[in-house]
Amino acid sequence: MERPKIYTLNCDHNIGRIGAGSFRVQQPICPECNRTLVKEIKYSELEFEFDEYNGEDMFFSMGCLIVSQRLFDVLEEKNVKGYAPIKVKNKKSKYFEGNFKEIGLFIYLAIFPPQVKNIPIAYKFGEMCNECGLMKVDSDTIDMDLMLRENSNNQDSLRVYFDSWNGNDIFNFLDHTEIGVTQKFLDVIKDFNCPENIVIPAEWI
Repeated sequence: MERPKIYTLNCDHNIGRIGAGSFRVQQPICPECNRTLVKEIKYSELEFEFDEYNGEDMFFSMGCLIVSQRLFDVLEEKNVKGYAPIKVKNKKSKYFEGNFKEIGLFIYLAIFPPQVKNIPIAYKFGEMCNECGLMKVDSDTIDMDLMLRENSNNQDSLRVYFDSWNGNDIFNFLDHTEIGVTQKFLDVIKDFNCPENIVIPAEWI
């Protein structure tokens, strides 16, 4: 399999929040190390409560990647892989001003498991968990600033195990909070209104 250029992606553009009408899929939790064992997509239904809207084609909320219908159509046309498309239920918050009817259809890109393995940069490992076989996180070493990085300046590249990747263009990491994307995904979104993205090159190992 060819090794495409890959990146971590985070977005600092906040226009609202996940609504109470969403349904979060219950994931198993390891009884020994308390790790969430991701087996399914994060949400099977998603409601988004808008505080504002200024024509954005892409935004994040609580790790969920949401895109406009027009951006979604091009992602599909270009055969970008790695997600289940779920129609977002739009809701207006008490802070919203303007014409809510101008907000169009949005799609939540529910990222498929499995997670791609990586060497963590935001914490160090302790010992291996005897129950789930994953490495335990040393909580004393957690650096919250490296979980979701606020800029791309002088940042270390996340090192990612190529043999754990299944060829998807959008994916989650096992030991990192930002999502992973390929150059193919970035080439599509560059022509759309996708503000305040923090894109940092990652490295295959």
